[in-house]
Amino acid sequence: MAEETIQKTTKSAASSKAASKQKGSNDLANLEVWYYQLVSFYERNQKVVIGAGVGVVLLVAGLLFWNQRSAMLELEANEKLAQILRAHKEGDWSAAIEADSTHMGLKMFVQRYAGTASGEIAKFYLGNALYERGAIDSALALYKSVSTKSPLLKAAAMAGEAACYEQKQQYKQAGERYRSAANSVQNQAYEAYYLSDAGRAFELAGEKKQALEIFEQVKKKFPLTLQGREAEKAIARLKI
Repeated sequence: MAEETIQKTTKSAASSKAASKQKGSNDLANLEVWYYQLVSFYERNQKVVIGAGVGVVLLVAGLLFWNQRSAMLELEANEKLAQILRAHKEGDWSAAIEADSTHMGLKMFVQRYAGTASGEIAKFYLGNALYERGAIDSALALYKSVSTKSPLLKAAAMAGEAACYEQKQQYKQAGERYRSAANSVQNQAYEAYYLSDAGRAFELAGEKKQALEIFEQVKKKFPLTLQGREAEKAIARLKI
Protein backbone atom coordinates (compact mmCIF):
# COMPACT_ATOMS: atom_id res chain seq x y z
CA MET A 1 0.00 0.00 0.00
CA ALA A 2 2.72 2.48 0.96
CA GLU A 3 4.74 1.23 -2.02
CA GLU A 4 1.88 2.00 -4.46
CA THR A 5 1.48 5.53 -3.08
CA ILE A 6 5.20 6.22 -3.39
CA GLN A 7 5.19 4.88 -6.96
CA LYS A 8 2.16 7.01 -7.97
CA THR A 9 3.83 10.09 -6.49
CA THR A 10 7.01 9.37 -8.46
CA LYS A 11 5.14 8.96 -11.75
CA SER A 12 3.00 12.06 -11.14
CA ALA A 13 6.05 14.17 -10.38
CA ALA A 14 7.78 12.94 -13.52
CA SER A 15 4.84 13.81 -15.79
CA SER A 16 4.08 17.19 -14.21
CA LYS A 17 7.70 18.32 -14.42
CA ALA A 18 8.39 17.09 -17.94
CA ALA A 19 6.90 20.21 -19.55
CA SER A 20 9.32 22.48 -17.73
CA LYS A 21 12.41 20.37 -18.46
CA GLN A 22 13.41 22.16 -21.69
CA LYS A 23 13.12 25.60 -20.13
CA GLY A 24 15.06 24.40 -17.11
CA SER A 25 17.80 23.01 -19.36
CA ASN A 26 18.11 26.35 -21.17
CA ASP A 27 18.18 28.26 -17.88
CA LEU A 28 20.89 25.96 -16.56
CA ALA A 29 22.97 26.34 -19.72
CA ASN A 30 22.72 30.15 -19.58
CA LEU A 31 23.55 30.23 -15.89
CA GLU A 32 26.49 27.88 -16.42
CA VAL A 33 27.94 30.08 -19.18
CA TRP A 34 27.51 33.21 -17.08
CA TYR A 35 29.05 31.54 -14.03
CA TYR A 36 32.19 30.37 -15.81
CA GLN A 37 32.59 33.73 -17.56
CA LEU A 38 32.50 35.35 -14.14
CA VAL A 39 35.05 32.86 -12.80
CA SER A 40 37.38 33.61 -15.71
CA PHE A 41 37.04 37.37 -15.25
CA TYR A 42 37.62 37.07 -11.51
CA GLU A 43 40.79 34.99 -11.97
CA ARG A 44 42.23 37.47 -14.49
CA ASN A 45 41.44 40.55 -12.42
CA GLN A 46 41.40 39.29 -8.85
CA LYS A 47 43.62 41.99 -7.32
CA VAL A 48 41.77 44.82 -9.03
CA VAL A 49 38.18 43.82 -8.42
CA ILE A 50 38.29 42.07 -5.05
CA GLY A 51 37.49 45.31 -3.27
CA ALA A 52 34.38 45.75 -5.39
CA GLY A 53 32.78 42.64 -3.93
CA VAL A 54 33.15 40.39 -6.96
CA GLY A 55 34.24 37.60 -4.64
CA VAL A 56 30.85 37.77 -2.92
CA VAL A 57 29.04 37.89 -6.27
CA LEU A 58 31.02 34.85 -7.40
CA LEU A 59 30.00 32.93 -4.32
CA VAL A 60 26.32 33.75 -4.84
CA ALA A 61 26.58 32.85 -8.53
CA GLY A 62 28.15 29.53 -7.61
CA LEU A 63 25.35 28.72 -5.20
CA LEU A 64 22.72 29.62 -7.79
CA PHE A 65 24.42 27.47 -10.39
CA TRP A 66 24.76 24.40 -8.21
CA ASN A 67 21.21 24.72 -6.86
CA GLN A 68 19.90 24.88 -10.43
CA ARG A 69 22.09 21.94 -11.39
CA SER A 70 20.71 19.90 -8.49
CA ALA A 71 17.14 20.69 -9.55
CA MET A 72 17.83 19.51 -13.10
CA LEU A 73 19.48 16.34 -11.80
CA GLU A 74 16.38 15.63 -9.72
CA LEU A 75 14.13 16.06 -12.78
CA GLU A 76 16.25 13.65 -14.78
CA ALA A 77 16.35 11.15 -11.94
CA ASN A 78 12.59 11.26 -11.44
CA GLU A 79 11.89 10.46 -15.08
CA LYS A 80 14.36 7.57 -15.21
CA LEU A 81 13.07 6.11 -11.96
CA ALA A 82 9.50 6.05 -13.31
CA GLN A 83 10.76 3.92 -16.22
CA ILE A 84 12.59 1.48 -13.95
CA LEU A 85 9.60 1.05 -11.65
CA ARG A 86 7.57 -0.50 -14.44
CA ALA A 87 9.74 -3.63 -14.17
CA HIS A 88 9.47 -3.48 -10.38
CA LYS A 89 5.67 -3.31 -10.53
CA GLU A 90 5.56 -6.33 -12.85
CA GLY A 91 7.67 -8.34 -10.39
CA ASP A 92 10.58 -8.69 -12.81
CA TRP A 93 13.16 -8.35 -10.06
CA SER A 94 16.21 -9.02 -12.23
CA ALA A 95 15.18 -6.31 -14.70
CA ALA A 96 14.41 -3.92 -11.86
CA ILE A 97 17.79 -4.47 -10.20
CA GLU A 98 20.23 -4.80 -13.09
CA ALA A 99 20.89 -2.51 -16.06
CA ASP A 100 20.29 -3.53 -19.65
CA SER A 101 20.14 -1.84 -23.06
CA THR A 102 16.84 -0.11 -22.23
CA HIS A 103 17.35 1.14 -18.67
CA MET A 104 20.00 1.43 -15.98
CA GLY A 105 18.36 -0.64 -13.24
CA LEU A 106 17.91 0.29 -9.59
CA LYS A 107 21.43 -0.71 -8.55
CA MET A 108 23.08 1.68 -11.00
CA PHE A 109 20.41 4.32 -10.38
CA VAL A 110 21.14 4.41 -6.64
CA GLN A 111 24.83 4.98 -7.37
CA ARG A 112 24.32 7.62 -10.06
CA TYR A 113 21.67 9.65 -8.26
CA ALA A 114 22.97 9.35 -4.71
CA GLY A 115 21.92 12.34 -2.64
CA THR A 116 18.74 13.08 -4.59
CA ALA A 117 15.21 12.44 -3.36
CA SER A 118 14.72 9.98 -6.22
CA GLY A 119 17.91 8.20 -5.18
CA GLU A 120 16.47 7.61 -1.72
CA ILE A 121 13.20 6.31 -3.18
CA ALA A 122 15.23 3.99 -5.42
CA LYS A 123 17.01 2.58 -2.36
CA PHE A 124 13.64 1.59 -0.96
CA TYR A 125 12.57 -0.13 -4.17
CA LEU A 126 15.94 -1.82 -4.56
CA GLY A 127 15.53 -3.11 -1.02
CA ASN A 128 12.10 -4.47 -1.98
CA ALA A 129 13.47 -6.25 -5.05
CA LEU A 130 16.35 -7.79 -3.10
CA TYR A 131 13.95 -8.87 -0.36
CA GLU A 132 11.77 -10.63 -2.92
CA ARG A 133 14.84 -12.43 -4.25
CA GLY A 134 15.75 -13.63 -0.76
CA ALA A 135 18.76 -11.33 -0.26
CA ILE A 136 17.51 -10.34 3.18
CA ASP A 137 20.73 -8.89 4.63
CA SER A 138 21.32 -6.74 1.54
CA ALA A 139 17.71 -5.55 1.62
CA LEU A 140 18.01 -4.71 5.32
CA ALA A 141 21.13 -2.63 4.72
CA LEU A 142 19.37 -0.65 1.99
CA TYR A 143 16.27 0.01 4.07
CA LYS A 144 18.48 1.26 6.89
CA SER A 145 20.34 3.58 4.52
CA VAL A 146 17.24 5.44 3.31
CA SER A 147 17.49 9.09 4.37
CA THR A 148 14.41 11.21 3.82
CA LYS A 149 12.15 13.84 5.36
CA SER A 150 9.07 12.18 3.83
CA PRO A 151 7.05 10.49 6.61
CA LEU A 152 5.61 7.97 4.14
CA LEU A 153 8.96 6.86 2.72
CA LYS A 154 10.65 6.93 6.12
CA ALA A 155 7.96 4.70 7.60
CA ALA A 156 7.97 2.37 4.58
CA ALA A 157 11.72 1.88 4.96
CA MET A 158 11.28 1.11 8.67
CA ALA A 159 8.59 -1.43 7.81
CA GLY A 160 11.00 -2.93 5.29
CA GLU A 161 13.57 -3.32 8.05
CA ALA A 162 10.93 -4.96 10.22
CA ALA A 163 10.00 -7.42 7.47
CA CYS A 164 13.66 -8.39 7.15
CA TYR A 165 13.90 -8.99 10.89
CA GLU A 166 10.80 -11.18 10.66
CA GLN A 167 12.43 -13.26 7.94
CA LYS A 168 15.47 -13.64 10.20
CA GLN A 169 13.08 -14.66 13.04
CA GLN A 170 14.21 -11.68 15.10
CA TYR A 171 10.64 -10.92 16.05
CA LYS A 172 11.20 -8.45 18.86
CA GLN A 173 13.34 -6.22 16.63
CA ALA A 174 10.66 -6.55 13.96
CA GLY A 175 7.97 -5.42 16.39
CA GLU A 176 10.01 -2.41 17.45
CA ARG A 177 10.59 -1.29 13.85
CA TYR A 178 6.94 -1.77 12.88
CA ARG A 179 5.95 0.32 15.89
CA SER A 180 8.45 3.02 14.88
CA ALA A 181 6.96 2.98 11.38
CA ALA A 182 3.47 3.46 12.82
CA ASN A 183 4.66 6.37 14.94
CA SER A 184 6.38 8.04 11.98
CA VAL A 185 3.98 7.62 9.07
CA GLN A 186 1.47 10.42 9.89
CA ASN A 187 -1.26 8.55 8.02
CA GLN A 188 -3.96 6.64 9.86
CA ALA A 189 -4.46 3.95 7.22
CA TYR A 190 -0.79 3.01 7.25
CA GLU A 191 -0.60 3.44 11.01
CA ALA A 192 -3.25 0.74 11.46
CA TYR A 193 -1.33 -1.66 9.21
CA TYR A 194 2.02 -1.06 10.90
CA LEU A 195 0.59 -1.33 14.41
CA SER A 196 -1.08 -4.63 13.52
CA ASP A 197 2.21 -5.90 12.15
CA ALA A 198 3.95 -4.77 15.33
CA GLY A 199 1.43 -6.63 17.48
CA ARG A 200 1.88 -9.80 15.44
CA ALA A 201 5.68 -9.59 15.67
CA PHE A 202 5.66 -9.01 19.43
CA GLU A 203 3.31 -11.97 19.86
CA LEU A 204 5.67 -14.16 17.83
CA ALA A 205 8.53 -12.93 20.03
CA GLY A 206 6.66 -14.06 23.15
CA GLU A 207 6.27 -10.43 24.27
CA LYS A 208 2.60 -10.88 25.19
CA LYS A 209 2.33 -7.70 27.25
CA GLN A 210 3.62 -5.48 24.45
CA ALA A 211 1.52 -7.32 21.88
CA LEU A 212 -1.62 -6.90 23.99
CA GLU A 213 -0.98 -3.18 24.50
CA ILE A 214 -0.59 -2.64 20.77
CA PHE A 215 -3.67 -4.67 19.81
CA GLU A 216 -5.73 -2.75 22.38
CA GLN A 217 -4.45 0.48 20.84
CA VAL A 218 -5.50 -0.72 17.37
CA LYS A 219 -8.94 -1.77 18.62
CA LYS A 220 -9.51 1.59 20.30
CA LYS A 221 -8.16 3.79 17.52
CA PHE A 222 -9.35 1.85 14.46
CA PRO A 223 -12.48 -0.07 15.62
CA LEU A 224 -14.23 -0.18 12.23
CA THR A 225 -11.26 -1.39 10.19
CA LEU A 226 -10.13 -4.90 9.35
CA GLN A 227 -7.14 -4.31 11.62
CA GLY A 228 -9.48 -3.32 14.45
CA ARG A 229 -11.52 -6.52 14.08
CA GLU A 230 -8.39 -8.66 13.89
CA ALA A 231 -7.09 -6.89 17.00
CA GLU A 232 -10.20 -8.01 18.92
CA LYS A 233 -9.44 -11.62 18.06
CA ALA A 234 -5.80 -11.19 19.06
CA ILE A 235 -6.77 -9.64 22.40
CA ALA A 236 -9.07 -12.57 23.18
CA ARG A 237 -6.32 -15.00 22.23
CA LEU A 238 -3.68 -13.27 24.35
CA LYS A 239 -5.92 -13.09 27.42
CA ILE A 240 -6.48 -16.84 27.56
